[in-house]
Amino acid sequence: MDASKKYTVPSLEKTLLIIETIAAHETPLGVSELCKLVSMPKTSAFFILNTLEQRQYITKTDEGKYSLGTRFISLGQSVLDKLDIRQQAKPFMEELAQETKFTVHLAILDHGEAVYLEKVESPASFVKFNTYIGQRWPLHVSGVGKALASHLSDEELEHIIGQTGLALKTENTVTSLKEFKAILASAREQGYAVEDEEGEIGIRCIGSSIFDHNGKQIAAISITAIRNELPVQDIPVIGAKVKETAMKISTHLGHNP
Repeated sequence: MDASKKYTVPSLEKTLLIIETIAAHETPLGVSELCKLVSMPKTSAFFILNTLEQRQYITKTDEGKYSLGTRFISLGQSVLDKLDIRQQAKPFMEELAQETKFTVHLAILDHGEAVYLEKVESPASFVKFNTYIGQRWPLHVSGVGKALASHLSDEELEHIIGQTGLALKTENTVTSLKEFKAILASAREQGYAVEDEEGEIGIRCIGSSIFDHNGKQIAAISITAIRNELPVQDIPVIGAKVKETAMKISTHLGHNP
């Protein structure tokens, strides 16, 4: 027996089979025809179809036939948007990594956290960070997180912090919302945010936001470095480079500040 079969969910497999079968047909399918195609009793198919219809994954015609719903459009666009920003940003990230010799991350805001979408390491750096694509960071202890937070409204920020809090990670972590807001205001003004050993002792990050053609913040990039390789006096210079790279990506995406 195939080992992978042991870990599948039969009801989910049936649901996916129904979706894939409907998607493969140019015209809507009736229940009888659909059940024949997927070899499924009408009773089982009915509950699955009803649930999918309620969630807008499928729609029912006046004749009682089914086709894919509009929910797939928004889901598909969301996936494309995320993939597109990675593809568009990566050449600029590689340029920044080569110029600064630091690791560069790309992140988006997701459910109140910064989530890495891409990572580029400098070939010239001997330091390798154990960060990874899909890794999540609280907004107050990461360079990308602070950058993303700096362009939220007070209401949005307070809602997120109300849910996530400002947990203490190191002795340098900011745990006061008032102080955090002041830091974000400074980040907005200078165009980049600094995370100085607030998430992990010995690590510094500088992040800056990326905007789309509508002027909407869609992501942020950052450099990550060990403290000894990024002394305080170099932060303004590196910060300007990170800001410049974020602006280049934004312009490439059609942003016109």
